[in-house]
Amino acid sequence: MRRIHWAGCLLALMTLGLGPWDNAVAEPTCRPEVIRQPTQRGLWVDGETSGFDPCHASVQWRVPAGTGPFPVVLSIHGGGGRKDAQAITDAFHAAGYATLIFDAYAMNGFARTPRLANATRQAMLFKIGEQAIRWLQQRPDVDAQRLFLYGISNGASVVLNLAALPAPYRVQAVFSEAPTPVGMGLPDVLRSPVRVAFGQEDDLGAPVGKKRWDIAENCRVVVKAPGAPPGTADRCSQSQGSGTMLTSLEWAKQLKLEDRGALDVAYFPGVAHGAFLGPLRQQTWAEFLQSKGAPTQPFMARIGWSEGATEAGRQALLQNALLFYKQWGGLEPRSAPPN
Repeated sequence: MRRIHWAGCLLALMTLGLGPWDNAVAEPTCRPEVIRQPTQRGLWVDGETSGFDPCHASVQWRVPAGTGPFPVVLSIHGGGGRKDAQAITDAFHAAGYATLIFDAYAMNGFARTPRLANATRQAMLFKIGEQAIRWLQQRPDVDAQRLFLYGISNGASVVLNLAALPAPYRVQAVFSEAPTPVGMGLPDVLRSPVRVAFGQEDDLGAPVGKKRWDIAENCRVVVKAPGAPPGTADRCSQSQGSGTMLTSLEWAKQLKLEDRGALDVAYFPGVAHGAFLGPLRQQTWAEFLQSKGAPTQPFMARIGWSEGATEAGRQALLQNALLFYKQWGGLEPRSAPPN
């Protein structure tokens, strides 16, 4: 197994057009010119956000042993940063895939995970993810016909929007774990096969007694991301429309499918928000913050914040994702190490 953690590109390698990894394959050069440092303003950011620099220190690119081209999984993290998607990305790599993961916060100059609106998080993730797809498609050791996406939470909403992009951004299949309509909105069409996965215990962000798929807030919390495909944000956002957004399931019923587009929804017992975030913890938002020593407000006790999964639930979701990828041209599933 070859493991690559970039800490930056060496000048000599940039001159040769090679990256700092152990296989002598011609690579796109580092892209430091796309890195920006926007300023946080409350839950939002001012200024242009970063694109994808493959040499940024937050990027982890790994290929299996052997000779490519390899099928690849690009992981898009959630609100907690790269660590949200790291464990399941490790499992995809152990199952034989090349894997690419990054941290959008670090790439935008944040030293710590910032508290930002979902729309801000998703806009940063979408821009970097779109450019990361193009980078992967241009690599000679990647099978561009077997490029798969995985997203968790905010990243799950982002990969749904990436699945709506036309060529040249077309991907083979998309696994979206626990998306939310809050943020950049959801697309009007899908052009790639998609599986939306929900844990049956997932109530994160929903009123107590409701589930993740029941979330539907006021349109004012939606802001369309630059470059995003047409979608719900064109009718329900800070600048367009009013009222209440569609839930994820209501969106799925009115969605259009084009090209290779397909959609199904799967539910997993013993799983809350983020199967690979650790053991199953059923809690409210207030209880979550209290466990971190953070202050709370009374309304937070009325919002669910359950996370993690049982080991059986975690493995069921992983095997489901691997079988879904195999269905669309991926590898034969094999056991991967548990979290």
